Amino acid sequence: MYHLLSVSSAMLISFLIGLLFAAMCAIVGRQKGYSTALCILLGFFGRLICLLILILLPDRMQEQYESDHLKQELSSLRQRMAELEQALEPTPTPEPAAPAADAQAAPPKRPPDAPAVFPARTEEVIACPRCGRHQKGNRDSCYACGLPFRYEQE
Repeated sequence: MYHLLSVSSAMLISFLIGLLFAAMCAIVGRQKGYSTALCILLGFFGRLICLLILILLPDRMQEQYESDHLKQELSSLRQRMAELEQALEPTPTPEPAAPAADAQAAPPKRPPDAPAVFPARTEEVIACPRCGRHQKGNRDSCYACGLPFRYEQE
């Protein structure tokens, strides 16, 4: 009789320890963003080793927060960049109305295909003299109209 009592007591204590580890795994797993039910199951059967593994696993909630924060920051930077590009765009000046005969006879004015000359290559933004597109100052030609760029220091 005494032997049965000690076996049942040991089983009860083992069950309670399993519940304790399951609860700890559930708490750690929920804080890190993992499935609570899976953490309870693993904690009950795996005990200490599963708790240690959960502690060492990466924090999915923190990664998600950082990812969302970076996406939001990137979108605000893109929006700010678009606003700045619009501010740098040259505003078209209204030209006086010309007679229809003159408009048909004269071809549209366009700068010659001679290369545009700049003092030196730079990482700053420059505007193409032909089309007005903004681009980095280290290019060999305009990406929009193909006007070749020449640099005095080369």
